[in-house]
This record gives sequence, C-alpha cells and structure tokens, in this order.
Amino acid sequence: MASIETQGTVLSRGDGGGPEIFGAIGEVISFQGPGGSASVIDVTNLSSAAKEKRMGLMDEGQFTFELNLDTADTEQTGLRADRTARTLRNFELALNDTATTVLSFSAFVLSFAINGGVDAVVSASVTLEISGAVTWA
Repeated sequence: MASIETQGTVLSRGDGGGPEIFGAIGEVISFQGPGGSASVIDVTNLSSAAKEKRMGLMDEGQFTFELNLDTADTEQTGLRADRTARTLRNFELALNDTATTVLSFSAFVLSFAINGGVDAVVSASVTLEISGAVTWA
C-alpha cells in the first residue's frame, strides 16, 4: 500500500451557493479527523443468554485543524463569521493521493482560537463539529 503525503492536501469551505463553490482555506498547517463513533444500544431481554447489542447511529465527531492566521484570507474570515452566525457549512478535504480522494462533510465552526508566543507567528486552532455523514469519494 502506498502512503499519502500530507503536503498538497487542501481543506476547502463551501460558499452555500447553488452550485456551491469551494474556496481553499489558506495557511493550514495540520489537521485531525474526521473521527467518531456510534453508541451501543443494549437490546438484552429476559430470554437472552448474554448481553445483546446493536450499533446506534454514527456520530462523525469533530474535525480540528491548525493554521497560520491570515486576517486577509477570505475563507479564514468566513470561518470566524460562521462561528458567530452558527452557520452549518459544507467542507471538503482533498487528499494528495493519485486518485485525489475527497472527504465531504457539513459542520459548524465550534471554536476559532488564536495562539501566539515568543519567536512564533500567530496561529489559530479551529474545531468543526460534524453534522451528518462524511462522504469519501
């Protein structure tokens, strides 16, 4: 199996239009997610010989990423506005593989926190709360 380089991966934010246009979020440094789990539903009854279970609905969890803050970047500004307005937005993560695998999902901007320190650039940590399924294509 061939490994996929992270360099060249692009995270994009949809504009909500029809047809929707996706703009690359600038200065992304790293990302994590999507990741999630499903709840476990206990369906044990009085005639069960042992615990019986079913899987509940999948919760895709969160998608987090770090970026260098660029106050002139349209998509970064849009992320802050989405958080304030509580807007559900579409996102795409295009991996840098030969088939260009794209993960598509809808999410709310849960947090947008800036970070700074001595001998460093101002960066931001962003957390997206995924709503619905993640599509791999």
